This record gives sequence, structure tokens and C-alpha cells, in this order.
Amino acid sequence: MDLITKLEKRFGSWAIPNLALYIIAIQLIGVVLLFTHRAEFSDLILHGNSVLDRGQWWRLLSFMMLPKTMSPIWLFFAFYIFYMIGSMLEQQWGSFRFNLFIMIGYLLTVAMAFLNQGVIITNTYFLGCVFLAFATLFPNIEFRLFFILPVKVKWLAWITAAFYMLTLFSADVGGRLGVAAAFTNYLLFFGKDFLNGFKAGQRRKAFVAEQSVAAAVPRHVCKTCGSSDKSDERMHFRYCSTCGECFCEEHISNHEH
Repeated sequence: MDLITKLEKRFGSWAIPNLALYIIAIQLIGVVLLFTHRAEFSDLILHGNSVLDRGQWWRLLSFMMLPKTMSPIWLFFAFYIFYMIGSMLEQQWGSFRFNLFIMIGYLLTVAMAFLNQGVIITNTYFLGCVFLAFATLFPNIEFRLFFILPVKVKWLAWITAAFYMLTLFSADVGGRLGVAAAFTNYLLFFGKDFLNGFKAGQRRKAFVAEQSVAAAVPRHVCKTCGSSDKSDERMHFRYCSTCGECFCEEHISNHEH
């Protein structure tokens, strides 16, 4: 029994069902605040110094309110896609595991803000990690890119992962820390599966190599001339009833003991 299963047995009743809806609701609050100019982007970001030095503890939640876009049309599709992938993950994993995935990703992201208190932290990479988890479990589901071109979600995930890797080596410190938190969360849940898959692949390669070596070894070799079933597939071999040795058709009757 793995650790998550043990935790679920003890704390499973604490899980919040339909958690994706609550995350969308939080972002909707952020959209309203930004549209009505009751808050600015800089008011919602997570900034370690602002939390510790100025007591702005609301930033621990407000950074989750940041929407990916302010376009009403794209917001609709962004919320719809996030709800879809969140619901499918929850259905596949169960509410507790999905809650745990979100909670650990959130805590890791917040921890990065205090690891380097001067950087700006957003929810971009944290929520993007949810998409990577979805693509790992449902790689062959197709999305309509630009509502026309069908693309399997696994290819979009590879593009996302490549962008994250580029960010990890070229972006500002806040972006790097956000990606580090996202990748850490992802590996906590999928790292063991990748390791087991790698080991299984190595075992398959070793088995195929062994079979290839075994297939190359001749089963019958004439003791007199050295011809074998591999050197001449049409050759027939017999075993001497006296000495038990293998001989080809030519030498089975005229060999010496």
C-alpha cells in the first residue's frame, strides 16, 4: 500500500468534490476585481516580501485569482477546458488524490515565494501542471486547435513541457521557481510510474537481446565437418545411437568412434 492510499484511508473524508469548480470560482472573483478596477494585477500576485514585511497575507490566496486572459471569449473556453480536465482527473484519481495534487502544487508554489522573497509568483505554472497530469493519463484525447485542427493532447503536453524547460533556463527567477514547483509536483505523482516504465523497458530490451543471442546459436552442429542448421538450413542432422554425437547426413554413416 503506497503513502497516498494510506493518507486517503485516514483523511479521504476531508476531500472537496468538484474542486475544479472552486478554483474557477476563485478566478472569477479575480476577473471581477480586475474588470471593475477594484484591484490591479500587482495587488493579486504572490510576493514574499509583501506577505512577511507588510502583512499582506491575502496574497496567499489572491494569486490563485489571476486569470490567464481577460478576454471574455477566451476566459469561457479556458474555464471550460480547466473544468473538463479537472473533472476527468478527479474521476480517474478520486477526489482525495486530485485534492492532494492541487494542495501540494499550491504549497510548493507558495514555498517558492518565501524561498526567494523578492520574486513575483503567479499561478501560471501551477495550473499548467494540472494539464500535464491530464495529458499523462489521457494522452490520446483530441483537442480542436483553433476549433479546426484535431491534435492529440499528448503533443500539446510535449509543447508545454518544452516551454517549461525553456522557462527553467531562460526566464526570470520567479518563472524558474514556478516551473520548479510545477515539475516537482508532477514528479511526486508520476515519477514512480516513469521509473517503473523505464525499468520495464530495460527488461524488455534485455529479454529481446537474450532471445536474439539464443536464436543465433545453432541447435545442431556436425562433429566431423562443423556444419550446422544455421550455416545450411536445408541440411538434416542425426545423432549417433552409439556415441550420442550429432552428425550431418554425409557423416552420420561414416564417422569413427
